[in-house]
Amino acid sequence: MKVYNTNEIKNIALLGSKGSGKTTLAESMLYECGVIKRRGTVDAGNTVSDYFPVEKEYGYSVFSTVFYAEFNNRKLNVIDCPGADDFVGNAVTALSVTDTGVIVVNAQYGVEVGTQNIYRTATSLGKPIIFALNQIDGEKADFDNVVEQMREIFGSKVTLIQFPLESGPGFNSLIDVLLMKKYSWGPDGGAPTIEEIPQEYMAKAEELHKALVEMAAENDESLMEKFFESEHLTEDELRLGIRKGLVDRSIYPVFCVSAAKDMGVRRMMEF
Repeated sequence: MKVYNTNEIKNIALLGSKGSGKTTLAESMLYECGVIKRRGTVDAGNTVSDYFPVEKEYGYSVFSTVFYAEFNNRKLNVIDCPGADDFVGNAVTALSVTDTGVIVVNAQYGVEVGTQNIYRTATSLGKPIIFALNQIDGEKADFDNVVEQMREIFGSKVTLIQFPLESGPGFNSLIDVLLMKKYSWGPDGGAPTIEEIPQEYMAKAEELHKALVEMAAENDESLMEKFFESEHLTEDELRLGIRKGLVDRSIYPVFCVSAAKDMGVRRMMEF
């Protein structure tokens, strides 16, 4: 493995309620990075993270698991944390030694008590937060309702980076309003097909993109001046503003994923 500079190392805690899909997301991340050749499942008891016999018996994480992967010339150090309230101490410890918390939310059930507990812990430690809205392909998934719920609980900092063309079992494509592209996947997920945004979704995409630009500009005085002049930022300026917003916790980016089908995982890792 190559030697990495400090700015090339990302330390991440995977957080969320029991059943939100953290371990399945970890499995897809490892697969995308080429660490494993085949994705295991919690039901089969063959995931990388849940390897203790008690975890296989219960069907959920009991201990935190540390793994690393190399992706896009970066080193990702990831801690997959238990979601059950009985083991919340593991999440507190993980947040203490990582840079960013990725809070996984089950799109079928929305913000749960465990989600709010984890959020409060991350807030008390001043950690940047990214939301991964998982299981968008679930039978009960309702993207718009969950996002509305998230904004009611966590405030206007909740910022959409993507929205799905359809939530529920038919989910296989989304619009990325940061890159302004459509991403779609085949039945096996993996590498997406990237296309221009269809005209029928352009108005919504432009509205969300403008909101994202405004949120990014608020984190830098020079960007704000440019935004007032032209209501436009370059992609690099937008990234700079989002990064500053992440660090000072004025932006909580929201990504759409189906960890079980490996859809949207690669794009979230790129971010």
